Amino acid sequence: MSPTLVKLKHLLALLELLPSYTPHLKLGAIAKIILTTLLVLNIRAFPFVWHFRVFRPVYYVWAELYLIRLKTVFKSPSQKRLAIDKWMEQRSPIGMSPFEFRGTFRSWASIDESDYNFHLSNSSYAKVLDGARFKIAIQLFPQFFRAGGRMALAATHFYFIREIPILAKYEVRMTIGAWDEKWVYVICRFVTNRKRPRKNATPQKTSEGTHSLIHAPIDDTNSGSSSSATPLPSQMSDNSDNIVKALTAKLVTEEPDGSTLHTVSISQMCYKVGRITVPPVMVFASNGMSGPPPPTSELQQQASERYSHTNPPPHWRYVREKSVKQMNELFKGGWKSTPPEERWWEQAMGSIAEEKRLERLEVLGRLRKAMEGMRDMR
Repeated sequence: MSPTLVKLKHLLALLELLPSYTPHLKLGAIAKIILTTLLVLNIRAFPFVWHFRVFRPVYYVWAELYLIRLKTVFKSPSQKRLAIDKWMEQRSPIGMSPFEFRGTFRSWASIDESDYNFHLSNSSYAKVLDGARFKIAIQLFPQFFRAGGRMALAATHFYFIREIPILAKYEVRMTIGAWDEKWVYVICRFVTNRKRPRKNATPQKTSEGTHSLIHAPIDDTNSGSSSSATPLPSQMSDNSDNIVKALTAKLVTEEPDGSTLHTVSISQMCYKVGRITVPPVMVFASNGMSGPPPPTSELQQQASERYSHTNPPPHWRYVREKSVKQMNELFKGGWKSTPPEERWWEQAMGSIAEEKRLERLEVLGRLRKAMEGMRDMR
């Protein structure tokens, strides 16, 4: 008898000594536990979960609209329309300056979105921003979406400062940086809330952090960095570094409320109705946004008289006068044939907001021009 058959015979004899049902039950139970655990830990990577997370704000809006229609089911068509118009007006940011907006999107570094270094993967930041940008779009521009508008993403730039640990909760804080005739720049800051120190806790020395051999740490001596893995020509690389330095000159790793800043992202976007691009200032004004009241002596005495839902800006009456169809036609190109003196949206922001816009646009526009200048480089 060959040695292999002898070993096999001994193995079979050993197995006969064990209860025949025990291995099967144990292996089956363990396999189920492992499989269930893997499914739960990676549930956010399942099909259609991303779609649900991104479009979740729309579901809330649909639910509110459905309730309004239920409440007005026995009313006349004109009363139903007035109820919906009132609801849309309440959702609009009337009187808010674009620079005053602060949006927040909360999430956590799940296992499926983290890398082998146990940090939120760099590729996951763009995935998270899909839901974050969509959320603020629904909050800020209900009138624009109602008229058939949409937002298109042209570019996203990242400045990675510090890693977000796996399973950590974080926030994406969004503001409007600037805009021109076509583009609007949305600034997103990934932050984590600082844990409150325990009482009688011994203070520990701050550490620079540990990095794996594969992970390249950020050099704090150089405030410029690029999220691109492809080396660029030295001349354009120096130019890009200078631009990023200008954009992040005032960045610190701590927010005013004590939260830790991990990443800053700049999204370059535009507004579309069909194939027509709509000027950002027109979208802002049509949703009630405006600059502060003009600094007249009367308003200086009444500091509380800011633009709001109860005290809307002067241009809001033009928005109220138009139906959804008329706004759609205006967005689709009707604004181009409007005489300059009748373009109410161009006067909505005021001189104070215009000065701030130009100041920020000078810096943000250079980033766009630098990236566009790389197209023809080989």
